[in-house]
Amino acid sequence: MNTVTLKIDGREVTVPEGTSILEAAKTLGIEIPHYCYHPKLEVVGSCRMCQVEMEKAPKLVISCATTVTEGMVVYTRSPKVEKARKAVLEFFLLNHPLDCPICDRGGECPLQDYTMRYGPGESRFTEEKVNRIKHKVFGPYIIFDAERCILCTRCVRFCRDVVGTGELGVFDRGDHSQIGLFPGKSLDNKFSGNVIDLCPVGALTSRDYRFRSRPWDLIKKVDTICALCSRGCNTTVDVRHLMKGQEILRIRPRINEEVNSCWICDEGRFGFHFAHDPARLREPLHRQGQKLVPLPWKEATARIGEKFQEILRREGPGALGVIASSRLTSEEAHLVRRFFQESLGTGNMDYQVRREQEPEGDFPEDFLRRADKSPNSRGLREAGLLPGEGGLGVRGMLEAAAGGRLKVLFLLEEDLAPLAGEFPLERTLSGLELLVVIDLFMTEAGRLAHFLLPALGPYEKEGTFTNFQGRRQEVKPALGPQGDIWPLGQFLDELEMALRGVVVGAGYG
Repeated sequence: MNTVTLKIDGREVTVPEGTSILEAAKTLGIEIPHYCYHPKLEVVGSCRMCQVEMEKAPKLVISCATTVTEGMVVYTRSPKVEKARKAVLEFFLLNHPLDCPICDRGGECPLQDYTMRYGPGESRFTEEKVNRIKHKVFGPYIIFDAERCILCTRCVRFCRDVVGTGELGVFDRGDHSQIGLFPGKSLDNKFSGNVIDLCPVGALTSRDYRFRSRPWDLIKKVDTICALCSRGCNTTVDVRHLMKGQEILRIRPRINEEVNSCWICDEGRFGFHFAHDPARLREPLHRQGQKLVPLPWKEATARIGEKFQEILRREGPGALGVIASSRLTSEEAHLVRRFFQESLGTGNMDYQVRREQEPEGDFPEDFLRRADKSPNSRGLREAGLLPGEGGLGVRGMLEAAAGGRLKVLFLLEEDLAPLAGEFPLERTLSGLELLVVIDLFMTEAGRLAHFLLPALGPYEKEGTFTNFQGRRQEVKPALGPQGDIWPLGQFLDELEMALRGVVVGAGYG
């Protein structure tokens, strides 16, 4: 690789040939303010904020669009540069509303930050500001305030070049130019929420998060992994204390060039509300006649263990089946395999309910999203949560249950609805002597369960997921349990205690 050596503010740096001055300055930790530039978008050099002085150049140059050359000498804080930055910021603020206290971008706004660091400090503008459209709905997730827009065109280039949908454009001319939707279009592509992160001034805001918080209200900002498909996008979950306790308010992408770059899909960004859904299971239930009624965890586990032990002694481990979800962490999967397969000796264990979960079933739906909507199918394969020698897979277990050969089934956070056409669940599962379902919500299988236990959600778990690439990534809890919910490991530990004399292994806490 050819390299170029230059000086920036008196400091020498060597960078690859073709690097821009702005990126070269970054390697030295030198900030060159900018708005229109983004490393993942086409360079247009329209905002003029990143101007710098270059020796032997007749005028200032825009650093985002000027590539370095051997021996180049650049100044980023010279009097000429500082004067130009003040002028650019003054023009940006001519018609910009002074509503920082109520703007959703307040506290994390580059326009605020640059104005404080590089701006003129006061305005000379006394004329009436140009009024622009406010609160325009651009799509299901996005609100547009044109009066705040500085026409950096990041949103336009993202929709045109990254997603390829091209809903947005620049309309009108001169000081009347503004971002708008093309006729008949809506900003409803599957990645529309990324324009919120791209917008440097709060012109494009989230309908979901709008007016709900400020950055300093967010008590936790947890770096974790999206659990809504097998890509495993890196995210930050922002949590705030509300009247009903801690609540997730927004999810943002984290940069990981090997996984999701700096983007996430709208499902991963806005699809977190199930964590606080009132319909979530929040305590153990057990069947009394036709009803499921609450039962304390200790008592529920003791009763499961008593019934389970009686069936195991009578029928043996071949009458036991375990269907797990690939929403389990890899650590949970190891505990499940060790307990049911190694200690109890059953080979009837599987997670492959949907075709997409199988080794060759997953495929890319677009540049980020994957067909497998669970985050850890590969992790469960690597943990060995598969049929043992002579053991049954998912369909084999359901056939055995329908034929009366399977007596006990543990359904761990997996919904059998995709197989209901092939295996009508009421007819298939009604012959089981013990059906234990652990899940976040009531499902058709849950309604048939002898014991229905609540599960931790993906924002409450700690462990690792392995994405489709084989990359193992850490999952961190952003919330505490949303009810009286035990971790899966704790339940298996208590169940082991209840099965003394049957279990041959130990240590499943």
